[in-house]
Amino acid sequence: MRLVGVSFLLILLCSCAAHRAPVPVGEVPLQHQVSQEDEQYGHEVLNMLTQDFALDRDDRRINRVRDLVDKLTTAANAGGNPWHVYVLVDDDFKNAAATRGNYIFVWTGLLRMVSSDGELATILAHEIGHLLAGHTQPTPQEEVNELLSGIAGSIAGQVVAAQGQHPFVADLAEMLARELLSAIIVNPGSQRNELEADQIGIFLMADAGIDPNNAISFWERARSDPELSGSGLQFLSSHPDSEERLR
Repeated sequence: MRLVGVSFLLILLCSCAAHRAPVPVGEVPLQHQVSQEDEQYGHEVLNMLTQDFALDRDDRRINRVRDLVDKLTTAANAGGNPWHVYVLVDDDFKNAAATRGNYIFVWTGLLRMVSSDGELATILAHEIGHLLAGHTQPTPQEEVNELLSGIAGSIAGQVVAAQGQHPFVADLAEMLARELLSAIIVNPGSQRNELEADQIGIFLMADAGIDPNNAISFWERARSDPELSGSGLQFLSSHPDSEERLR
């Protein structure tokens, strides 16, 4: 019963939450000066990632990524801020990510998967789009939502444990409650941010002299490639699948 009450509170908060103003179509946002706090945050993320993934030492792969990032950030007039680009070794992990402080991470699995520099630029422009739009900076309301989803998850675990269930079951209930409430409350905005980053990325590619049709061909390939297509549990994912991106 307490979990239902917290769920209702979360939905109520979401309904009156202030959202970021959308970036106008065709506009590539100007980036403000990166703060020392953001730089430190990104460095801490790097330290955590390198506990699980080795840094790539292949200059050819590193320069391939850095050259595209330089081209895209120069087109965005964001070259005045430092950009930290790292390639991490895991051929089975096909992903890229960006975080505060202009830190961009690309895994070797992604580099093996993309068929061209145009496809790689599509992904990098998307990640840079997140940074330019400020998506990596949580609003106070988003921080509250995350906090409350954590509280709800804790209550779920306590309720199950009080019913005499095995501790593992209680832990699982807590995890699922967090994920489901996060999907209900946080991810609608997250999916909007993903599509906005796609939009920014396409115009950023054009400004950098990279054919934006590479993005369309990449998403079309992703739609039919099991390695590239989005999760079937799209509701629980912050990334829209390729079908939605092509609409």
